[in-house]
Amino acid sequence: MAKRRILIIDSQEQDVQNLKEVLEDGGYQVAVAFSSHDGLRLAQDLFPEVVLLAIQSPGLNGLQILLDLKKRGTTRDLPVLILLEKFDEEYAAQGLQMGAADYLLKAASKDLLLRRVGVLARIRQQDRERRDVISRYKGFFDGEQHGLFLSSREGRFLDVNQNLIRLLGYGDRNELLEIDIENDLYFDPQDRQHFRETIESQGYVDNLKVNFKRKDGEKITMLLSGRLVRDEKGGIAGYEGYNVEVAEQPEAEQPLEEQPEEQRFLGRFLKHLVPKVLPFGAGFFSLMKMTELIAERYEKVERLGLGSFGEVWKVRDTEREGRAPYYVAKIPTSKKLNNQFRKEAAICRRLEGHPNSTKIIDVVEERGMVVLIQEFVEGPSLRELLEGPLEKNRKEKILLQLVDIVAYAHKHRIVHRDVKPENVVVRRDSVVKLLDYGVAKELKEKDISSTMVGSRPFMAPEQISGESQIASDVWALGIIMYAVYTGYLPFYHDNEKILMDLILTMEPRPPREVEPDIPVELEGIILKCLKKDPKERFAEAGMLKATIRETFPQF
Repeated sequence: MAKRRILIIDSQEQDVQNLKEVLEDGGYQVAVAFSSHDGLRLAQDLFPEVVLLAIQSPGLNGLQILLDLKKRGTTRDLPVLILLEKFDEEYAAQGLQMGAADYLLKAASKDLLLRRVGVLARIRQQDRERRDVISRYKGFFDGEQHGLFLSSREGRFLDVNQNLIRLLGYGDRNELLEIDIENDLYFDPQDRQHFRETIESQGYVDNLKVNFKRKDGEKITMLLSGRLVRDEKGGIAGYEGYNVEVAEQPEAEQPLEEQPEEQRFLGRFLKHLVPKVLPFGAGFFSLMKMTELIAERYEKVERLGLGSFGEVWKVRDTEREGRAPYYVAKIPTSKKLNNQFRKEAAICRRLEGHPNSTKIIDVVEERGMVVLIQEFVEGPSLRELLEGPLEKNRKEKILLQLVDIVAYAHKHRIVHRDVKPENVVVRRDSVVKLLDYGVAKELKEKDISSTMVGSRPFMAPEQISGESQIASDVWALGIIMYAVYTGYLPFYHDNEKILMDLILTMEPRPPREVEPDIPVELEGIILKCLKKDPKERFAEAGMLKATIRETFPQF
């Protein structure tokens, strides 16, 4: 076990030596500073358990040192034991008012010195442990992507996480902690009554739909899971949600289904942490998980992504019997994006006849925003696959399917504008799915769209200039083919401006210089896709597909 560190700040060498010997005999590791500068530096560098500060020592401005220690964030919490040459009530009172933990005469006995230092060192250690516990608790509690709250038996919130604050539309934690759960949380008294009657009649609820009330009065539908807990006399003590025991209580009347390990860990974790973090909640209280429903139907399960346009969630259909399938919900950040989301839904529906397109399951509204419900595609992305070796025949299977769906889109006058490995998912059955038509555009009378969209390393020169067209997707396919066969991107730089300059001005290195085993004909196809002038590329992906089939019938 490492020795606990003590720092002595005193200009009197003999006094320092005497103190040092006593403390080292007591099992401490002692550091010494004879000046204000060295004392402040060592306090910051060593993080000692206790600082012994001689505030009456000549040549030291002891009270100023104490003030400086308490002003600095890194040393503010260090316990300081002020040492007095002789008792001076004014000095002692002033030191304690400035934040010293205790005072002691230098002439005090060895035993008294060791006892005082020992108590302060123990307090310091316990304070560190408490801070660590709070940090872990906050990280775990606020890291949970669903709404979580701890409540007392009196019906008050003890703590809420950030997601619940956001879901219910409150400004901050303190504002939500002030509400009365009975009157302010439920949308209608019948919702509260329905919850109570259900859990008290059968002993538990499992994904029960309950309507709650946001701060603005708007209804929000969520799922609650919990079980009834009775006290020793058989009375109702409260509810436990999320299959979590957060206090020592009798067993619930009926357990819920076995939960995943991470949920059981949450229970064990909070059970030990909560009484330390919230000592006023050490008696029974309820921990409940509130899972938001989209359009009162689709349960948010896991957030898959977050961007400037909105959130992407894995969701479960609560109205399907048996094992409900998972879908993907795309939720815009603003109602202003509703038209864009409707256009994306229309594009996806036009492409639904192709096996490599992603299907639209439903289009719903949530708080005035259009939400797309799409099929959930499980499998690694092409980007993930490119991080390891790909068998040759698998490369061709993936690329041909990708080219085929892009060609199908082009046939319907749709340009994707964001074809990249992250948007290509390969299922277990080797079926490729092209995702994210959020920036796709249907071309009608003209072939050029006038916005710069796409992902930089895969953007064609004309896209950088804000003039996307069908041939821009051909460029992106060429970049992907180059990466699949060589393991490298033809254009890349961490600096975005330099990257765009490279795309606009530099010719790609021939693939065979990077990977000599690439067939000459395939190199020619890739380089044709990467012509700076879109008129020199394949006009659309259908022509690229036909050329690949004709040149490599074995694919």
